[in-house]
Amino acid sequence: MAHLFETIHSSFFSVLASPNRKTYVDCIFIIYHAIDTIEDAFQGDREYIIQRLTDYFDDQPGTELVDDDEDQVEPARTSRQKALHVINVLKKNGWLGEEELGDYKTSLNLFDYTIQIIDVLESVANFTQNEYTGEIFAVYSLLSSFSLDEGIGVLEQAYQKTHDIIRKLKALKANIYRYYYDITRKQSKHDLQKLLEKLLIEYKQNFFDSAYYNLKTTDSLPRYKRVILESISTIQNNEPTMERLAESVLKLKRMEDYNEAFHYVEDRLRFIADSFTALEHLVLAIDRKNEQYISAAAAKILFFTNRSDDIEGIFNRLFKIVLSQKNMDYASFFNLFNARNLDTQSLYNQRRARIETVPEELVYDDDFISDTLKQEKVRALLKNSIYTKKEIDQYVRLLLRDRNHIEAAEIPLETQEDYIKLILIFLYSKSIGMHYDVELTGRECNNNFITFQNFLIKGVVA
Repeated sequence: MAHLFETIHSSFFSVLASPNRKTYVDCIFIIYHAIDTIEDAFQGDREYIIQRLTDYFDDQPGTELVDDDEDQVEPARTSRQKALHVINVLKKNGWLGEEELGDYKTSLNLFDYTIQIIDVLESVANFTQNEYTGEIFAVYSLLSSFSLDEGIGVLEQAYQKTHDIIRKLKALKANIYRYYYDITRKQSKHDLQKLLEKLLIEYKQNFFDSAYYNLKTTDSLPRYKRVILESISTIQNNEPTMERLAESVLKLKRMEDYNEAFHYVEDRLRFIADSFTALEHLVLAIDRKNEQYISAAAAKILFFTNRSDDIEGIFNRLFKIVLSQKNMDYASFFNLFNARNLDTQSLYNQRRARIETVPEELVYDDDFISDTLKQEKVRALLKNSIYTKKEIDQYVRLLLRDRNHIEAAEIPLETQEDYIKLILIFLYSKSIGMHYDVELTGRECNNNFITFQNFLIKGVVA
């Protein structure tokens, strides 16, 4: 296998590490879209591309290019000079190629690997969601209508579709981990407002998209898995069919060894069968990772909103005081000193024989604890249990009663607990076993001096 930098230029990625990287990426996207047509096929007139880049720099007159080109005699000042500078940098680092067409015309071409990398960069920049809708059904349709006339073509399409499903679901699991990592590791960058925006808007759009919802409902795995596995088994157990497929591979793939072609067909069939057998476990792993993220987010939101006099609330306020003051004398809080071991035996404790303890009878005095203290303990227990998913589900069912849906704006927010319950209603809406779902309305509402995006709470059958 060839080394990566035998295919692409050795300084290819220096463009993305340059001080001008933001400008370069913008210009790369402009060039990409300027020649992304059937007629141009990623080959565009040089003057046309220069004009498009000149228009870009005209719209941003304050853009300065740091001189990272050793061959640059003088800095680029005008918009056209900046456009020419960008093209020269991209050519020098292997992003573009130049071709003389004659009649004083020159074209700029994108290389095949450049196109692939730009597609990836644009997907990351635009938070492009992976689509799974219909892909399991496509594999089901291909294999259930399998015929020898188009046998190897159908098999290759089913293999590629299966590979795409697995890859996208793995990427989705990794995407959930990225959000979980942001919450658990980057605490300094997440106050309550940013945390809620990331959770209720960005995370919901990138994870609870309609495609994944369909994957769990209409396009679900159990609906098609049995037929897919039976179709694979039928093909594998039919010797004439396997021989015909191997012969097709010999002809189409230009293989010389029949056994190699036969193993090629076997590997494709085995991959599809193994993937759909393991796919259920991957979906369950995604659900578990989602529950883990939701739990971490809920715990952090509850910590941020805790203003009580318990240990957690006291530490919460203490941390805010300490972090809000840059020059604080920590010696007033902690008595720190250097400690060293005088010798290797200084911390040694002699081991003693284990003595079996004899439990003594505990005498409990009913009059020792007052009724007032008992009531406070009961209230504390009820307060803690109201934050579980089961309690939130019961709370929503109590709100709905005989109604099909209710707006969040209608829920009374009189105490801090009411506000926390409203957040948890949204958080737990996609959890397994809940008897309700939520839908954003796209409108802001004001409820007891609290402004938030209104959403519908709809009762469903769990």
